[in-house]
Amino acid sequence: MQHPTTPVQVGVLGATGTVGQRFITLISSHPWLAIHALGASERSAGKKYEDAVKWKQSTPIPAAVRKIVVKKCEPSEFSGCTIIFSGLDADVAGEIGEGFGRLDYSLFLTIFTEGAFRSADFAVFSNAKNYRRDPNVPLIVPLVNTSHLSIIPQQQSLFYPPLKKGFIVTNANCSTTGYVIPLYALEKAFGPIEAVIVTTMQAISGAGYPGVASLDILDNVIPYISGEEEKMEWETLKILGGVSEDDEGIKSFDMHAKQPLRVSASCNRVPVIDGHTECVSVQFARRPPPSPQQVREALAAFTPDAQVLGCPSAPRHAVVVHEESDRPQPKLDRYFQDGAGVSVGRVRQCAVLDIKFVLLANNVSIGAATSSIINAEFAVLKGVIRI
Repeated sequence: MQHPTTPVQVGVLGATGTVGQRFITLISSHPWLAIHALGASERSAGKKYEDAVKWKQSTPIPAAVRKIVVKKCEPSEFSGCTIIFSGLDADVAGEIGEGFGRLDYSLFLTIFTEGAFRSADFAVFSNAKNYRRDPNVPLIVPLVNTSHLSIIPQQQSLFYPPLKKGFIVTNANCSTTGYVIPLYALEKAFGPIEAVIVTTMQAISGAGYPGVASLDILDNVIPYISGEEEKMEWETLKILGGVSEDDEGIKSFDMHAKQPLRVSASCNRVPVIDGHTECVSVQFARRPPPSPQQVREALAAFTPDAQVLGCPSAPRHAVVVHEESDRPQPKLDRYFQDGAGVSVGRVRQCAVLDIKFVLLANNVSIGAATSSIINAEFAVLKGVIRI
């Protein structure tokens, strides 16, 4: 399919939050996506966007959205939109409601809101975690498993009457996204990976705004991020597994069951603004395993389907391989390609498994809004979204 010749109208939920702001920054310069509506909490609704937001991006608020009046996050307010990007944070998506704690109410609000937009026949691309475990919702890292979009017709068929355009696609946790890209590239080149050990050093922006208290994170490393390790371990299996179909035509995610994969994750918060650094060790089923040089070459040559298809936000190089002994580093590498790819360095033999390396991924770009945008671009170009 050719790229659209007229703008595709989109809405952004959670538009005043940090992920919503990143959506707005990226879409404002997009060649064929155009912001049509912005949604936020009731206390922001009715205000001009420039008056409702505490802008935290390094570039000014795009002129095209400054005067847009923020709407409530209700489907009726988003008439005219084809795509909805959800920047709702499952942990801070709303005020405390009667009968709910802050976290419980936020989870309820995100599920209800995104589900309502799907039911209203909008294509929803979500950065929130609430639907990632749904057996009919694809969990997509756009440089890895865009083939999982094939389950969308089944998701639509569960409604009565079946949805014609509405569906939900989620992107992965920011720490998962970074390391599954080189893992997928290595599986394509060398066959199944049997075991992975990953240790993360995650930026404070991953905690949202206002995030971690300064007295907790300055001069410190926090060796625990609630739920993060478990998310990395099971999300990896859903992303790297295939989509299978039974005798009755029912599709499901095989969770890497055909070639079982063991993942052990340890997650740490460190005093870095943007950019998750991860130390990864992998064990291949192949014997003998590939050499470090073969791994470097395979990573550098990896070309994802989103790049081949010409998605405008896809990086030119999905994986940039550094030869320097002290790279990648957040300060030097997090904004390369506008944070849409990942950087890998220190590829070497592992004395316990087979190969180990260090990677860096921009958690607010490919780890968040950029992933959702590439997912939507791919869906448009493949005709999953009818324009």
